[in-house]
Amino acid sequence: MNARKIAYECLVKVIEEGQYANLMMRSSLNQATEVDKGLITQIVYGTLRNYRLCRFQWEHFAEKKCNPKIAILLDMSVYQLFWLDKVPSYAVVNEMVDLTPQSSKGFVNAILRKVLKQGKLDSDKIAIQTSHPDWLVGLWTAHYGEEIMKNICLSDCMDANVVGRVNTIKSSKEELELDEKIHFLDDTAFVADFNLVQSDYFKKGKIVIQDESSQQVVKMMDLEQNLNVLDCCSAPGTKTSQIAMMMNNTGKIIAGELHEHRTELISTSMSHLGVTNVEVKQMDARFLHEHYNEEFDRILVDAPCSGLGVLKRKPDIKIRCTPESIDEIVELQCEILQSASRCLKKGGILVYSTCTLNKKENDRQIANFLKTNVEYELLCEKTIFLTDANKDGFYMAKLFKKA
Repeated sequence: MNARKIAYECLVKVIEEGQYANLMMRSSLNQATEVDKGLITQIVYGTLRNYRLCRFQWEHFAEKKCNPKIAILLDMSVYQLFWLDKVPSYAVVNEMVDLTPQSSKGFVNAILRKVLKQGKLDSDKIAIQTSHPDWLVGLWTAHYGEEIMKNICLSDCMDANVVGRVNTIKSSKEELELDEKIHFLDDTAFVADFNLVQSDYFKKGKIVIQDESSQQVVKMMDLEQNLNVLDCCSAPGTKTSQIAMMMNNTGKIIAGELHEHRTELISTSMSHLGVTNVEVKQMDARFLHEHYNEEFDRILVDAPCSGLGVLKRKPDIKIRCTPESIDEIVELQCEILQSASRCLKKGGILVYSTCTLNKKENDRQIANFLKTNVEYELLCEKTIFLTDANKDGFYMAKLFKKA
């Protein structure tokens, strides 16, 4: 199938039908040749990342609101015209018109030719420049100030690096440092001058793919050998494996996950990495206290969240997320945190984390929890902003249950 047709159909499923871009990309690339996979990935993620700026280029030429699927086709056409330079403009226009239903061919052809004649437009509005919804720009400004808001928006437009972590069960930093193409960022995180996912290191389970910010969460848990640990929202198991490694594969970890197919994913991952101290259980984290009572030394609540800290990796969240959906997530986080807190031993540590930048899900969530749970105290909390290509936006808080 034609590469642009595959990209277009993937975008329609993501934007119009609300499907997740990463899942749609996997099935879409299965239809493509090896030669076309790079182009399809570029078009899909590039269009999603720049969706408002793409539409800003052509929308004023349309006399009335056009069909949503035709609008998506115009968005991806504009992305190719102004962001990709390997294909001549006339070829992009011709191919995109060929993809258009007969009744709209003249409209699409006319719009694209006007866009080419006009040239690429710039906007002085940061929300359009960086293709973020206005409400989100307003939220970040209110929560963090204008300067940090701008930095977040601009960082979301960067390409994210693939960061690795050493699997100390099967390898070591010393072994990986022998490879001159691997560059360590700290004691465990590194980037490489080659595709980590395609490498023998990854295939043999010697490394784990995990963002640098994400790796900081487990380090906050003060882990040691032979502890009893609960990771209550654990899929796909990345942080679970890090907990196991920091405990030297000792003690016991309960890895909880709501969906059965994702519990299987965790089990497969643990086996691949050589982790032997994890028991995977299908469970609803809102009702943990019905099964456990003050029996864990450490608990990780890596809570479901809006994902506003990982937009450079998942740009479709910008299109899908709404203030209303965030309010629902905040309530879910509260239920999980309240339930998990009842499972921790006195003298134990609970770490709460999200990969979002939103005080309602982060600082305020913890502040509200502490008001009603006086036996807990906040030891420290940290917000990581998207300062470079190695880091996602993250929040983490370390709570101590007093004796």
